[in-house]
Amino acid sequence: MAPANTTASLALWLHLRRRAALGDGREQVFTPPPGEGPLAIVHLSERAADPPPLAALIRAMLAKRPGLRFVLTGAQPPAGTRPEDLRAIYLPLSRDPGTVRRMIDALSPRVLLLVGDQLPSALITVMGDRGLPIILSEARLSAYTRRSSWRGAINRGLMHRISRILAPDLNAGTAARQLGAPQDRVELTGPVTETLPPPAVNEAERRALAQILAGRHVWLAAAPTLPEARAALAAHQSSLHHNHRALLVLAALPPEIVPPIRQELENLGLAAVLRSEDSDPAPDDHVLIAAEDDEMGLWYRLAPVCFMGGTLLPGPGLAPRHPFEPAALGSAIIHGPLTGAHAAEWTQLDGASAARMVADAAGLKRAVADLSAPDQAAMLAGNAWSVSTGGAAVLRRIASAVIDAMESRQ
Repeated sequence: MAPANTTASLALWLHLRRRAALGDGREQVFTPPPGEGPLAIVHLSERAADPPPLAALIRAMLAKRPGLRFVLTGAQPPAGTRPEDLRAIYLPLSRDPGTVRRMIDALSPRVLLLVGDQLPSALITVMGDRGLPIILSEARLSAYTRRSSWRGAINRGLMHRISRILAPDLNAGTAARQLGAPQDRVELTGPVTETLPPPAVNEAERRALAQILAGRHVWLAAAPTLPEARAALAAHQSSLHHNHRALLVLAALPPEIVPPIRQELENLGLAAVLRSEDSDPAPDDHVLIAAEDDEMGLWYRLAPVCFMGGTLLPGPGLAPRHPFEPAALGSAIIHGPLTGAHAAEWTQLDGASAARMVADAAGLKRAVADLSAPDQAAMLAGNAWSVSTGGAAVLRRIASAVIDAMESRQ
């Protein structure tokens, strides 16, 4: 055995001895969930800021192996995240190796799936000692790589017991290898991203408007604040010098900001039409005001370029929309630095060159001009579609790794 591996094994052994000495000594009865199917333990990291898409992950595993039963440990699954009629129980995970051994003996699991940045040492060690497969997913492990040398040795001992590491990005893969994971056990899958059903659309309405707008460049400002609406109008006025038939759609607006927007239109000399008056844009209309937010699916489908409001300039307006809405419907996306509640999704889109971030109104004007070129908009939109729909493929890959590892040990 290599010296590094010997040190790692010794460090882990001493760590578990200390955990055993601190055990509470209580005898716990472990009762598996009902049914005859194989049992999987799923450990959810207690360090995660956002809960993983547990229901979608479980559905993906059940699609591969119907009848699978589950024991959930670690973080408590949020209410409503477990599929109905799921054969599963939740057990708080003990740090005492003896208690964990009794749990494994009573439940007879076939596989362990770790989700997120947590390496439960007793659980990993006992499963590994029994020759049972361990899959690690959605773990970036950056906190583990900064530990002291002794703590790092413990982590290396744990990493050697993990059968498969499904890294969400290149940095996560590098961190896993720095912790001692063998190269051939690390696979880059991409992150698990939330998948949203696309906003609904009246298809007859879409076809009719698509025919009316044929040949015109349409771009959308979705739920802009009042300052953003003014910036969008200025950007649109500039774009009209190069494309006099372009149309800007201002959608999802609170009623109180519509009058100042109309005043701004008058100041700029732009012709506008109100969706609320059941009017379709005429060839000489420059702006369509669609204040209601119940037709977003229509505008995302008609506009190849979309500026997502609430991300650039603060002010009165509706809540920002989820960035995967336009991403999944083929729109090239522009946004500002105020990513707020959807910061993780914006990070994914920006990292995949799937969105254009601008810093101010002048940047918005440049982005609108650049993305009026169909090839640039199409490239951005294609990348965004891949990110917004890729989460389902990653879930299927994790499920396949779990089920394949489980069935290979039969």
